[in-house]
Amino acid sequence: MKRVIQNVCICGRGAVGLTFGELFHQYLGKEHFAFIVDQPRKERYQNQVVTMNGKPIKFHYICPESPEDHDFQADLVIFACKSYSLDQAMQQVKPFLHEQTILMSAINGMASEDRLEQQFPSLQVIHTIAQNMDTRYDPTCQQGTCTTRGELVFGAIDQQRKDAAHAIAELFDRCHIPSQHSQQILLDQANKLMFNCGINQVCAAYQVTYGMVAQIPQYHQIFCQAMEEARMVLNQKGYAITEDMLNDWVKRLETFDPDSMPSMAQDLQYQRPVELDLFAGTIIPWAKQCGVRVKVMEDLKQRIETRIQNKH
Repeated sequence: MKRVIQNVCICGRGAVGLTFGELFHQYLGKEHFAFIVDQPRKERYQNQVVTMNGKPIKFHYICPESPEDHDFQADLVIFACKSYSLDQAMQQVKPFLHEQTILMSAINGMASEDRLEQQFPSLQVIHTIAQNMDTRYDPTCQQGTCTTRGELVFGAIDQQRKDAAHAIAELFDRCHIPSQHSQQILLDQANKLMFNCGINQVCAAYQVTYGMVAQIPQYHQIFCQAMEEARMVLNQKGYAITEDMLNDWVKRLETFDPDSMPSMAQDLQYQRPVELDLFAGTIIPWAKQCGVRVKVMEDLKQRIETRIQNKH
């Protein structure tokens, strides 16, 4: 029987969750789409209207503390929270899972899928990347804006998950979710990690926008150098990332909203925890194992850590 996804949940109503949650809300309705949150957030969010590009949206929220919400059984759960919130999110989703629930993670880096598989060994996890978006979310006024919605790239890493990946592809088509069904998702994830090591960290370290990195030679050079260091390390780890892939990110950067920033820079602005462990915190230890020098990466890490300390 063909697998069909009817009920979808997202954990995390930040930039990524809002970007794609808007489309699920529009095409599935509140009967089949909800954000999973804790009880205090549910009470707060239900009395708020969030906007996306000026459009007001009244989302449906469910929480594990409310038994009346447990009738909502998710066929697909997308984790769009921060990496440091994943353990809490995995606990929150448990009342809404069934034996065929599919799990996806739009969290940066390459570790969240392993954590999901350890927590839910009987469920299928589909590797996923959220990329090319320039969404800016201001939690102080519940407003999201974007000029480029980006896309979700996903794929099965083995034959057993093919049916789940095809069901996701059908759902995304039905809900007009921009996406790519990848046949090499692990390589794609490593490629995205390379880009994040450049753009996220440069914007955070220097508090600059996409446009400033694209146009100002100083920042553009550091961006390219950081990506090249990450590329060399990832090559040593077995990921065949080419110079053409790196250059493609350089070209894509020019299509982003020049006044916007990636998530790490936004997190510093709003004094939220920063996912430094996913980028320099991953590449630098790997570099030491492989004997690759990553001076630019080390400098960016130190600059970001100094900014974090100065915020407190």
